[in-house]
Amino acid sequence: MKGFFFWKQPKQAAPIPRVTSAATGAAKSTANSSTILTGDAREDSRSLQILLDTITEVTANVDFDAVLNSIVARSLQVTRAERAFLFLGDSADSLVVRVSQDREGPATGKDPVFSKSVVRRCLDESLPQRSVVQSDQAALELGQSVYDLKLRAVMCAPLIARNRTVGVIYVDSRAQRREFSERDLALFGAISAQLAISIENARLHADSLAMVRLEKDVEIARRIQQHLLPAVPSAHPGVSLSLRYVAADTASGDTYDFVPLSDGRIAVMIGDVTGHGVGAALLTHAAQAALRSYLELLDDLSQVVTRLNSRLVASVETGIFMSLLLCIIDPKRRTLQYVNAGHPALLHCGRHGVRELEKTGMVLGVVGNQQYQVSKEVTLEPGDLLFLHTDGVDEAMSPAREVYGEERLHKRLTQLWSESAEGVLAGLEDSLRQHTNSVFGDDFTMIAVKLASISPCPT
Repeated sequence: MKGFFFWKQPKQAAPIPRVTSAATGAAKSTANSSTILTGDAREDSRSLQILLDTITEVTANVDFDAVLNSIVARSLQVTRAERAFLFLGDSADSLVVRVSQDREGPATGKDPVFSKSVVRRCLDESLPQRSVVQSDQAALELGQSVYDLKLRAVMCAPLIARNRTVGVIYVDSRAQRREFSERDLALFGAISAQLAISIENARLHADSLAMVRLEKDVEIARRIQQHLLPAVPSAHPGVSLSLRYVAADTASGDTYDFVPLSDGRIAVMIGDVTGHGVGAALLTHAAQAALRSYLELLDDLSQVVTRLNSRLVASVETGIFMSLLLCIIDPKRRTLQYVNAGHPALLHCGRHGVRELEKTGMVLGVVGNQQYQVSKEVTLEPGDLLFLHTDGVDEAMSPAREVYGEERLHKRLTQLWSESAEGVLAGLEDSLRQHTNSVFGDDFTMIAVKLASISPCPT
């Protein structure tokens, strides 16, 4: 049996260390009753068999609840007590009764009565404790619960695994004929040491199963999100488009969309929900779907974003919000209008340099009656670049904890703006990866919209 050690007590060996106990009344220790092995071959054989049987039973099972119930049942059997409780927790104030049994089976009751003073002393000293009650006064000294229940004997041992207290195993009895000896306590303490390891192993097994299930759920969410992400239009008259989308987690809180409109215009959207992961990803796709439906019905960007905000306020819990940048680009007329709801600024790049286009409103999902305004019409020139991004770009952190920053971003765009849309993002991504050593702490999304150098022919 792997992990267990058997030994014979050598001649003239030093006595096995005593297990410290707390006893009251007539509970007296003797040199021969303070250890598991007493020198009596018959009794020692029985003790070792009990210990090994208990260890074998609880270690053969990795089901957490089954292990806990087995521990309590074996504790009743080993000690011949009337009641047994298993508490989980690392301090007297945090203990929770996980299993309680008596000789008839599982005990019921929300607030079981037991000797809290013995349990507290067990945790404070991290050692097994026993108390034998000889009188009413001794019972009162152990606590009102001991007196009220007329308990005769109490024994308690801490469950310590990997130098961490994980709980307490406790037994008691009202029988006049039952007194827990020092030898009982030593056996109980030895068993509890292995039981604690069994609890920890079962807990780790349960955690690993839960982690596997969670990883499967997250992987499913990631696949769903990848499937729902919109494609970048490969050819839209008058503009070229490119995208970079990087999720820091398996699912992202960033969102984007490209919606070609019937008159040759194109709507480009980018957004960012607080946090990242599955919850944020679900909200981004709900917002994306709502925006698409509004754009099909409404031509006024103000109404589109205002309606989306009202929807988010009504359906999303307090503290969750979304920034959004929604642009309508007309390649024929070379004009732009947008709504920026608390999102990083839209950058207009061209011969004039890099220009930040101001925000037009606050983030979505905070104020229900907020009315969002559309920007004034912006005139574009052939070859101009529009750059949309989430804050994961500006806030990308180097190993030395230095942010990428707006200044570095503007400088790089000034160098790259005359490239193709794909060339601009390739250059920026390379710069970001060099800065961060390819380690990103947040989602980031970049969109480049490049106007054709020659205006498309009118239809």
